[in-house]
Amino acid sequence: MTEFGELPPMPVERPATLYINDQEVVTLQTTPSHLDDWAVGFLFGEGIIRDLGEVARLSVDEDKGMIWADLPGLSELPDASTRKRYLTAGCGKGVTFSSLKDALMLKKVDHPLKVRVADLLDWVKEMQRNTPLYAETGGVHGAGLKNLATGEMLVREDIGRHNALDKAIGAALRAGWDFTQVVAVSSGRISYEAATKLGRAQIAVGATLTAATDQAVRLANHLGIDLVGYARSPKHMVVYTRSGRLVP
Repeated sequence: MTEFGELPPMPVERPATLYINDQEVVTLQTTPSHLDDWAVGFLFGEGIIRDLGEVARLSVDEDKGMIWADLPGLSELPDASTRKRYLTAGCGKGVTFSSLKDALMLKKVDHPLKVRVADLLDWVKEMQRNTPLYAETGGVHGAGLKNLATGEMLVREDIGRHNALDKAIGAALRAGWDFTQVVAVSSGRISYEAATKLGRAQIAVGATLTAATDQAVRLANHLGIDLVGYARSPKHMVVYTRSGRLVP
């Protein structure tokens, strides 16, 4: 307990605005770090780009919360006049341009990745060990991607669980990772927009320390993604969807 008048370290949140081809597309609240990773992950997760090669230039001013992406091949901007925006649930408040109906049209995840349950739980713990902002403030989400081919893990943090996942996916894209060899772990709830991001990246397994929503489970079942909730121990974990990827 602190003395009266003293405050503990607090999570930092700032507005961040993404410009595509010099036109404003979206502004949301973020933790002002790794905004380059967030921008790439958001563009990919929304289907605006299919790979990193479509980004000719990426410029970030983290102090001002401004990100500029040049996409020469983009014919139509995803703004309110062309695509409907959906506000996502949860802290940080995100936005997506994809409805559940849109997400159900994604390509199914059909590669043969297999994951041992014990390893999956270990990767969740590995993510937790690499969240310094959470350790300091207790008020941010973490998302991690484990590369089964190399043993590497990328972890990103943000006040928004959706932003944290975008940052992790963006970092993996920029590192050239093969997503068919990647497992996603998170501290935050997996809702349909998070499951959409996994499906678009062809990530076959996602695990969280909390729950998955009914729409996320419906989408994961349809796409062939295994979702695991409450991934703290074999006794308490909940396997929401089973596509034969989890090995006891």
